[in-house]
Amino acid sequence: MPRKSRQFAVLALLLLDVNKPVSSKRLVEAVWNGCPPTTAAEQIQTCVWRLRRSFARIGAQDGLIETTASGYALHLREDWVDTSMFDRHVSEAEIARTNGDNQAAISGFRQALRLFRGPVLAEVNSMIVQAAAATWEKRRLAVLEECIELELASGVAAGLVPELTVLVDENPLRERLRCQLMLALSADDRRAEALAAYREGRGLTVAKLGLEPGPRLQEVQRMILAGSPTSSAAAPLPQPPPVRPPGQLPADVTDFVGRSGYVAEVLGLLNVDVRGGVRICALLGRCGAGKTALAVHIAHQLRSRFPDGQLYADLGGSQRAHATVDDVLRGFLHALGYPDSWIPAARHERAAMYRSVLAERRVLVVLDDVADAAQVQQLLPGGPDAAVLVTSRTSVTELPGVSPVEVGVLPEGEAVELFTRIVGTDRCHAEPVSRNQIIRAAGYLPLSVRSAGARLAARPYLSLARFADRLRDPERRLDELAHGGLDVRDSLAPSVRRLPAEARNLWWRLSLLQGRDFPAWVAAVVGDVAPLLAEKLLDFLVDRRLVDVVGVDPAGMPRYRVDELFGLYARKRAQEELPESARARVLSRTAQCSAVGGTTMTKYLDLYEVYATDDEPAELVDESEDDQ
Repeated sequence: MPRKSRQFAVLALLLLDVNKPVSSKRLVEAVWNGCPPTTAAEQIQTCVWRLRRSFARIGAQDGLIETTASGYALHLREDWVDTSMFDRHVSEAEIARTNGDNQAAISGFRQALRLFRGPVLAEVNSMIVQAAAATWEKRRLAVLEECIELELASGVAAGLVPELTVLVDENPLRERLRCQLMLALSADDRRAEALAAYREGRGLTVAKLGLEPGPRLQEVQRMILAGSPTSSAAAPLPQPPPVRPPGQLPADVTDFVGRSGYVAEVLGLLNVDVRGGVRICALLGRCGAGKTALAVHIAHQLRSRFPDGQLYADLGGSQRAHATVDDVLRGFLHALGYPDSWIPAARHERAAMYRSVLAERRVLVVLDDVADAAQVQQLLPGGPDAAVLVTSRTSVTELPGVSPVEVGVLPEGEAVELFTRIVGTDRCHAEPVSRNQIIRAAGYLPLSVRSAGARLAARPYLSLARFADRLRDPERRLDELAHGGLDVRDSLAPSVRRLPAEARNLWWRLSLLQGRDFPAWVAAVVGDVAPLLAEKLLDFLVDRRLVDVVGVDPAGMPRYRVDELFGLYARKRAQEELPESARARVLSRTAQCSAVGGTTMTKYLDLYEVYATDDEPAELVDESEDDQ
């Protein structure tokens, strides 16, 4: 970006947040659109110095641009800045409307709208600045719609037709403007033109979005066809979504640690402006891998990229009773400003309305703990300016265009940092060996590392060495790695309950291998299942992150392993659910497999009588009601 353009970008961002501090990091991103040079910070300082010098040349007072702890702040009087004046006029107009003085409200709205003398900051080539400019354009349209609504109610419909005709041509998919144009035309005894405007709008929504017009537009058409009055008596259309965009993200984790590689990868995937389809990124990983914390952390960093709002829903896909798509759609439409009376009862109509509302909005949708791809498919926005961030324990790679990111356990350094932040620096530095033993026993899994740290933080009298000693006993490790709601067993149990009986039974049996890796034929032997079914069950368990693929054998066949912590839980369940004879048979056959050695099917056939049929096994289905 040329020097003068850099100064424009810096000044634009300071003006957009006038009288508030703007961080140097945000200024750097605005100037170089996420690809800054190594000298970016110094160049920002130079830009600010040049701006100060320019202000001084025109006789401005000193201190207009203040250096703050994190960046800079531009201090100006409210009546010097159009955005501040706009806010003031709109606020005064809304107060007048509340008090029943519609004429004063119309006057105030029109005063605010006259401050727009063209596209906002069109000359500044910065994604951050243009995102803010787009927000202001949407706000201008929302205020204009409010003003026109009052003017229609005041009986001046005919005079609004030329203005509304231009606005509808510029915003053909904005249904409230089209409603207002139809009402104005009908009030001017131009019913045929009003109905033609409806047909044109319906044709556009069907052709571009594959959707029927929204309920508001259809209601206006019905009123005109029925010859109902369309002036002030017909004006009580539902209020539009609020001017303020929804911000449903949970709070970011204050002690979030590391994960910089995942953060950079997802930011890169969702920051790219890809036309033609919604951007979807899926964070996939096992129970307790920290997918939700990572998704929320990333979503907060993306807020400025999606100025029309952020929607969030916990779908509870790993839980016994998870959220329904109907409920999620209703919640999203509520957040976007639509009351129950305007939300359709049928799911397909509700989904169509949701897609239509988001068709031209820059919105980030975070879908946490998704059960499967079908659940995601029905919650995708309708336009290319939105993005979706998904977390799931299962693979959702069948979604068209999805970018999967596999989230693993913490690297040792990040696990140590997280544990130290929770337990305290002094205690951890005093017993580094025991600290590392605890983290290894927790399997570097964020959930278990956090629960171990929280347990120690609540017991300042307990030494790390004593706690590490407790974790050496496999029979009590999961009890020790539980604190309050931080319990890997509670997180695993619903997912395991939802497994098909054959998959659940095999998982329990595989846990008796005590963490050793194995090929598919060994799973068939210990699981008492046919080879093809064993492979299918293993694929099913791998997709749900309950079994890991840890490599391939010399013949190119995959080798599998049950994670140590998960295996402790599964072995406990195996002791409860499997008869002693079945457990003994698994251990006996495991010993035979070890004695035979190798991985060839010939040796397997000598060891085990294969089922008479090799037919393809039936499709596996989770054991839960299909309420999606």
